[in-house]
Amino acid sequence: MRGISPGEGQRFFPSFFLLSFLLALVIGSCFFPPEAAAQQTKREGLSLFDRLAEEATLLNKRGQYDKVITLLEPHKGDKRNDSALFFNELGIAYRHKGRLSESIQAYQAAISREPENPVIMKNMADAFCLSKEYTQAIELYQKVLESNPRFQQAHAGLGLAYHQLEKYKEALEQFEIVLKLDPQDEQAKKFREVILKKLRRKK
Repeated sequence: MRGISPGEGQRFFPSFFLLSFLLALVIGSCFFPPEAAAQQTKREGLSLFDRLAEEATLLNKRGQYDKVITLLEPHKGDKRNDSALFFNELGIAYRHKGRLSESIQAYQAAISREPENPVIMKNMADAFCLSKEYTQAIELYQKVLESNPRFQQAHAGLGLAYHQLEKYKEALEQFEIVLKLDPQDEQAKKFREVILKKLRRKK
């Protein structure tokens, strides 16, 4: 059974990592409305690596993981690269291509740049889960939830990791939390049913 889908790039990024969709609307003879001009100025202030990261975010959303890797890999060893988002997006692309150890390394590079970023930590925990390194995954999910107790995807990932270790009571608790946060989460409902059946068999 495939686990609950890991958080992807910007979809689960909090406000400090939201993607800036810069739509430069030219009016008349190259005239920018005030909003577009402000956005353009903001984008021009981004580093090369942040601009690459924004492009990679869009490619990851389209499932174009090979393109992300081709785009970002030449710059990952650059000592000037201080963009956490750059390495997060590279980690996402590696993960989807099954290159899990490289994915974890990319997330580690992202966390070294933003140690308290909950989404990057959750993404790395997802990669640990896929690598069947459940203990490391659980530690990261728990760290995320200490400061972000309503982070639904972290609860789901933690539940999955507990389930894989056959810690069914702990897993059930996490999926119950997911369903309190989102009663319509179908995957959480399915996992809850499976776990309840297993617990009943144990009695």
